[in-house]
Amino acid sequence: MKNFTIIIFILSVLFAKSSFGEILGKINERVDELLISQFFDNYTHIKNNENDDRIIEVFKNNKIEGYIFSTWDMVQSLGYDRSPYEIIIGLNFSGTIAGAKLTYHNEPLFEHDISESALLEYVERTKDINIANGMSRASRDKPIRPDTVHRGTISSNLMHEAIFKSARNASLSVGLFQSSFSNRLNYLKEIELSWEELVKKKYVTYKNNYIFGGYEKSELALTLISPRAIGYNILKKRSHDKLMASLNAKDNAILIAGNGYSFKGDKWRSSKLFDRIRLVQEDKIIYFKASDHTRVSKIQAKNSPIFKEISIFKISPKYNFDPTKPWYLEIVDTENIEKISNNILIPYLINDELVINKSKPIPMWLNVWLDSKFRILILITALLVLTLITVFQEKISKYRITYKYIRMSYLLFTLIWIGWYTGAQLSIFNILSLIRIPLTGADLNFFLIDPLIFIILAFTIISTIVLGRGLFCGWLCPFGALQEIISFIAKQIGIKKKELPEKYYNKLWTIKYFLLVGIIGVSFISMETASSIAEIEPFKTAIMRHFNRGLPYVSYALILLIISIFMERGFCRFICPLGGSLALLGKIRITDNLKRRKECGSPCNLCSTSCPVKAIPSQGVNKGKIIMSECFRCLDCQLEYSDNHRCPPLVQLNKNKVI
Repeated sequence: MKNFTIIIFILSVLFAKSSFGEILGKINERVDELLISQFFDNYTHIKNNENDDRIIEVFKNNKIEGYIFSTWDMVQSLGYDRSPYEIIIGLNFSGTIAGAKLTYHNEPLFEHDISESALLEYVERTKDINIANGMSRASRDKPIRPDTVHRGTISSNLMHEAIFKSARNASLSVGLFQSSFSNRLNYLKEIELSWEELVKKKYVTYKNNYIFGGYEKSELALTLISPRAIGYNILKKRSHDKLMASLNAKDNAILIAGNGYSFKGDKWRSSKLFDRIRLVQEDKIIYFKASDHTRVSKIQAKNSPIFKEISIFKISPKYNFDPTKPWYLEIVDTENIEKISNNILIPYLINDELVINKSKPIPMWLNVWLDSKFRILILITALLVLTLITVFQEKISKYRITYKYIRMSYLLFTLIWIGWYTGAQLSIFNILSLIRIPLTGADLNFFLIDPLIFIILAFTIISTIVLGRGLFCGWLCPFGALQEIISFIAKQIGIKKKELPEKYYNKLWTIKYFLLVGIIGVSFISMETASSIAEIEPFKTAIMRHFNRGLPYVSYALILLIISIFMERGFCRFICPLGGSLALLGKIRITDNLKRRKECGSPCNLCSTSCPVKAIPSQGVNKGKIIMSECFRCLDCQLEYSDNHRCPPLVQLNKNKVI
């Protein structure tokens, strides 16, 4: 296990930089004229947004028609296997999606699959969705259902969410529907406050007696003047209303007042630029021009200091300034422009009393969970039953026939309901998603997007740490259940098993570990190649696609199932990389919870003979021991352990009692 860990770590370091190399370049390099024409007919020209070069502005003559951007640029879109994908989106100026096209992906469920067109069509059907309305819950009367792509729930849900989030982020970046997606100010609230109260409530930031630019007692006051609660006190009602009427509806305005060092300077009249001040919010830096400036003669608030300079500066919506978030004013020392450390930063954050909190939209995964509540209830009930079987296995194993009915019924449930009906088959890609978290980030939304997969994965990880791999592999894997059911039917009709000699088992068991390390290692180089290698798992063909795939895939799955007629779970024992990963994780198990006696293995080999997957050697150093990394917890050994008529130590004990 140590060697495997070292190999995986080395591969991670060597290939981390190349794992996201599939989507390169600027948005302009990945969008051609044909694609733009599909979204916007008869457009005349394009240009990049001046504040966000990830967004292309599309014009018809001199009128802006909409925007084009990428899910990869906007939200770093990652798919089912945590590899990048890209959807190019067109957004109308009205806020509706003009079109969307999947231009790159490597989703294992659709790669080389005849149903890939369903995913492409699904993405394109997002056209005309109005992002101003928020991401609606899935329902049959909506223009798009997040679960439209049958058996592709995770991929389609992730893509739908990425389209919506990207469009929303782009709209915020260009100043479209700002108030629809974020907190907003209460511009209409009116309250009478004195200067001291304005400062105390943090409606005004006031800094006095500071030394700057050769002035020993400089003063500066800073405030957001747009809300009436501030503006009516600073300017009085009439002046404030007149000011706001002169501004565009989406403009904001701040007021700066000072004494001592002049924040305006004397060059702005000729340069038309105020070079001594700039507003900074997050990664945005806003410089003010003469056209942004309005002079004010006096602050009207009661007990206000007298300021020599008072100015109002408007902030255009093109800067995407958010008045509800922190920002600060930087006073620049123009005499020592290169010494940034000489500058003074004056922070400002509006009082929460003037902020109207926008309710956050319900995340998509929560919508999916709400829509799947009945299926979740069934699955949780089934897992509770399996837990009870495990806890009370010692008592249940005393009733061989009853237990056999219970086990076969559970396997049928796993195959038909968990596998074929809901498609909740775990695969090696679920493990890859966990392993690649250091590269892709721990996005819980990704794991929660499919509730059944998430619940089974969580249960599997916990049960593997506690008991080993057997609980999932032996009870919850639909393809494993299919193999065992076929084996059971074959046995009932008299087909005899043809097991390999026991001396080969140790070598054959290692195959799955080599495949596991290979898939993990290659995934750091190319997820596309890893997806191809992972086709060693027949889960997609036999369970997810119901054998509705190309002949090579179906033939391979059928060969594995035919082998299971003669050899119990041959694929699970020797080939399955998912089983190999769980076997490695099971090395740290807390307990195995399986009963053994000192006679087991010497002289008694009954359990070795009875174990259908030969996880109990009948020879060698592990003779009579249960190899937990190969045990599927079928409990056949426990049936023998509790059988007074078959277990030799119990038979002998009963004879002694009779004597």
